[in-house]
Amino acid sequence: MRPATSTTKGVPLVSKGISASLRRGAVALAGAALILSGCTAAPPASEPELLLRLGHSYGAGSLQDRAANMLSEQVAESSDGRIEIEVYPASQLGSWEDMQEGLEYGAVDIVIESVGSLERYTDLAAIEGVPFLYEDEAQFLDVWEGELGDEILDAVREDTGFQLLGQMYRGARVLNTQRPVAELADTQGLKLRVPTQQTYLDTWESLGASPTPLALSEVFTAIEQGAVEGQENPIDVVRFNSFYEVAPNVTLTNHIYGNFHFQAWAESYQGWPAELRDIVDAEIADVSDWYEQTSIEERDANIAFLEENGVEFHEIDRAEWADATSEVLEHVDPQVVEWVEKIRASAEARG
Repeated sequence: MRPATSTTKGVPLVSKGISASLRRGAVALAGAALILSGCTAAPPASEPELLLRLGHSYGAGSLQDRAANMLSEQVAESSDGRIEIEVYPASQLGSWEDMQEGLEYGAVDIVIESVGSLERYTDLAAIEGVPFLYEDEAQFLDVWEGELGDEILDAVREDTGFQLLGQMYRGARVLNTQRPVAELADTQGLKLRVPTQQTYLDTWESLGASPTPLALSEVFTAIEQGAVEGQENPIDVVRFNSFYEVAPNVTLTNHIYGNFHFQAWAESYQGWPAELRDIVDAEIADVSDWYEQTSIEERDANIAFLEENGVEFHEIDRAEWADATSEVLEHVDPQVVEWVEKIRASAEARG
């Protein structure tokens, strides 16, 4: 066993070879010196009752990263230090796929990702990837902030074991490529990175592209080296993951609207002390409200930043693209089809 050590004025005191009386004398002298100097020894920092590791795949300074750090700070303050959330951005804990696997066995406690990222665990998560499902942002928010949104999250939890907390509106996904894409014909043969989700593969295959699943952490290099010609994500990801540096074209497809959630393993989440879990839930709700507002407010600033950095923007014929992807629904779970019908009915009800 390694001998215990302490220090007095920078001199190490090792228990081996030093008598107990000498050690006591050294401690007494050190204590007297502190009293005479008017100083008091600081008490040891207390350990948090609940220590959580939060990981995500998005760049430092991104909206996702700011939300993670905001949650960490607010939870620490609201709990008087009883809860500590350590934040690991930019795939420091692995890809989002790796981190989700880590939730189940406790290597990670919270991951920021979307419903659709769970499609490899349940076919029900395909609801996020159905293309051109929402007429606009307002309809999407109405659905996901209402009863149908809760129904979907409950069904996903029951089918997978993942607890999805909060509703962080991430905006619409756009196409981000090396070469301009303005017409449907321009997508023919386009080598495009997509997440590891079947609906994304089906969508871009129906549009004539050649989709390739890749972890987000691999995308910049893949585009830079020509393995793929682009990727698709909300506009803030184009900016904060620096994809615009290697893919200077953005096509405003708005083919999917989505939320991020704070994902946890439901069994682990239920095992957190109830009082502390309530604090985390309350702060997640607050961060979610902030995220939605900030996401909407910063969209124009992100577009302006990209334009200033040489990115060209392109529009599409939405009806033409939506018609080309209609076959995607033929491959999804019947429950997803029911949800799609309810969502489309809500658009008709809005007039």
